[in-house]
Amino acid sequence: MSGEYTIRHPRMDEAPQIAAVHVQSWKEAYSGILPDQFWNEEALQRRTESWRQMLADPAHRARTRVTEVDGEIVGLAQMGPPREEEVEAEHELYAIYLLAGHHGTGAADDMLNELLNDKSASLWVLKDNPRAQAFYRRHGFAPDGAEKDLREDRGAEALKGVVEIRMVRGEQ
Repeated sequence: MSGEYTIRHPRMDEAPQIAAVHVQSWKEAYSGILPDQFWNEEALQRRTESWRQMLADPAHRARTRVTEVDGEIVGLAQMGPPREEEVEAEHELYAIYLLAGHHGTGAADDMLNELLNDKSASLWVLKDNPRAQAFYRRHGFAPDGAEKDLREDRGAEALKGVVEIRMVRGEQ
């Protein structure tokens, strides 16, 4: 892995590459927690179409960053308005994923800072993901007590027993 990376807005034609990183990073982070159906070929096709739709919208593209190493996308981050009204934050971090081979490079820290800067924000993270929770704590996030079972939230039996917690930070 090269030590040089670039964080930038994605281009509209990069949906397949972003989707591949999204699916692969899920496989690396969530194997043993989520079922394999989240990173199979069908999942990749769904993610590619989803990213095509998001990148076609200038507002979504403006709220998204990719991390590139040697011309290859290795990470992504996206924010937007909070989805819950009761949250006291300007933004919600919807996603931040980096391929495992690039963990520890500072790229995830830089993606988060590039996207959110010092803004208040909320996010949802798996309750059984202490590594991600530690990352967010380093960036000023703390659990606010809210939890959701993903099976109930998304109506998917495959997510039974998978729980997320909400973390929030004020302006930095």
